[in-house]
Amino acid sequence: MGDRLTSPTFRVTVFAPFNYGKSTLLNALLGHRALPIDLIPTTGAAIHIVYGESLHTTIEFKDGRKLDEPGTTILKQFALLDQDRRMRDDIAAVTVACAHPLLQGGMEFVDLPGTDDQEAQDALVQDYLLTADLVVQVLDGRKLMTLMEREQLRDWLLDRGIDQVIFVVNFLNLLEPEEQQEVTRRLRFVASNFRANLPSTISNLYRVDALPALRARLKGDSATVQTTGLPSFETALQTVGLQQTPQIVAHRLPRVLAIAPRIQNSLQSQIQVLESVVKQATTERDRQKIAILQKAQGLIQAGFDKSVAEVRQ
Repeated sequence: MGDRLTSPTFRVTVFAPFNYGKSTLLNALLGHRALPIDLIPTTGAAIHIVYGESLHTTIEFKDGRKLDEPGTTILKQFALLDQDRRMRDDIAAVTVACAHPLLQGGMEFVDLPGTDDQEAQDALVQDYLLTADLVVQVLDGRKLMTLMEREQLRDWLLDRGIDQVIFVVNFLNLLEPEEQQEVTRRLRFVASNFRANLPSTISNLYRVDALPALRARLKGDSATVQTTGLPSFETALQTVGLQQTPQIVAHRLPRVLAIAPRIQNSLQSQIQVLESVVKQATTERDRQKIAILQKAQGLIQAGFDKSVAEVRQ
């Protein structure tokens, strides 16, 4: 979180439950079949999408190795869930570089694993939401959240200082016109809670028919793309990025301050565990461990104190 505070990159984090069309939406934006799309849950890692003159993928491993290949075929090997629908545990980062005006202007997209499937995926999604400058939540117009689900989402996000969310409704083209109007009416109420710093000239609720938009983009059919709602969503992203990037640190500070007590509590819990181990140590070998544990305890506390001091400057 400390590194993100001063990063010049405007991060747009895209999340949704599995099979809501999240990766399809990003592919439509990029104009490429860059990200894996399947009928079963697939995305098994956070995929960072950044600017590059040519389409290529970089896989960074936790042991320091790095793999860089043209195209995105390599994602099928390293960025998908395994046969048990679990994420790989040896991957540190997955990055796709792509030539797109929004990316060239300093924006970064993050395609997150689908939620509501595995605890590890949900935890990863929550961690990334805390580092986002703008959150895009993809909704399935055929599966509207219950009132309780909407309130839980609102409370979780707002408690962590996440008050800037754009909602994208997919699959509305599969509903009757009357149903489309009812869905839109209900979602406007949810979206109204997340307008805090958004420009008054844009909405934070968009209808985008993701698959028709992708097909039209791949065919170069601009007229059909206009009917899918994608251009309006693109314009909103560009507007938010242009307005907020110059004051990006100021926009991030409330988030850092909101979660600082949670981080402090977590670190204090780790310190208490270390102190408990130290008190139980009796042998010479244990005393050697004490020195290591006490050093770790000091580093944890020093790191937190430094982060707090940087935020308050």
